[in-house]
Amino acid sequence: MVNAETTISWVLRIGVTLSALILLLGVLLGENILWLGVLMLILTPFLRVFFAALYFLLHRDMRFFVITLYVILILVIGSLLKI
Repeated sequence: MVNAETTISWVLRIGVTLSALILLLGVLLGENILWLGVLMLILTPFLRVFFAALYFLLHRDMRFFVITLYVILILVIGSLLKI
């Protein structure tokens, strides 16, 4: 079974790599693609927390699952309020 740290590290690696590739394409193709790369880079930490919550839920660790949901809520509220 894969541990949480490995899963989360892969989510971060894939997110940053995809963001870099999209940003590179944006340099070649235009500003709209650049913004997509920036959006992907911004969403990467959110995806990391989401996968952590999913991991805790699958392993029935409800205490950390609830804590992670709280962190997701803070991220969403912060994003909506532009904090």
